[in-house]
Amino acid sequence: MNIIDKRWYKALRYLSRYTPEEIKKERKNLQKYRKKVPKHVEDFFHAVGYIQFENKYPQVVTQGGLQQLRDLEDIRRKGLTLVASTVAVVLSLIAVVISLVALSKQLGLV
Repeated sequence: MNIIDKRWYKALRYLSRYTPEEIKKERKNLQKYRKKVPKHVEDFFHAVGYIQFENKYPQVVTQGGLQQLRDLEDIRRKGLTLVASTVAVVLSLIAVVISLVALSKQLGLV
C-alpha cells in the first residue's frame, strides 16, 4: 500500500465509525482530528462524494466511500498476504537446506 492509500485508508476507516453529530464533536479538538483526517484528504473526499456531514444521513461515509474503503482494505490484505507468503517460502527454503545438510552428514558426504 502506498502513502496516499495509507492516508485514505486511515481517514476513511476513522470516519466510517462515526455519525455526523459525533464527527462534529470530534472536530472540536481539531488538532487531534487533523492527525486522523488531514484537511486536503477531507476536501478531496468531499469533492468526489466519499463523505458528507449532513445530519439527515446516518453515516459520514457514503456508499462510494465505503466501496473505496473496501478496495483499500483489499489492497492492504493482499500486501499482508504477500509478506506472509514470502516469509513462508524463505522458511521452507531454510528447512530444505537444513534437511539436505543433515542427509549429507548421514550419508558421510561431508
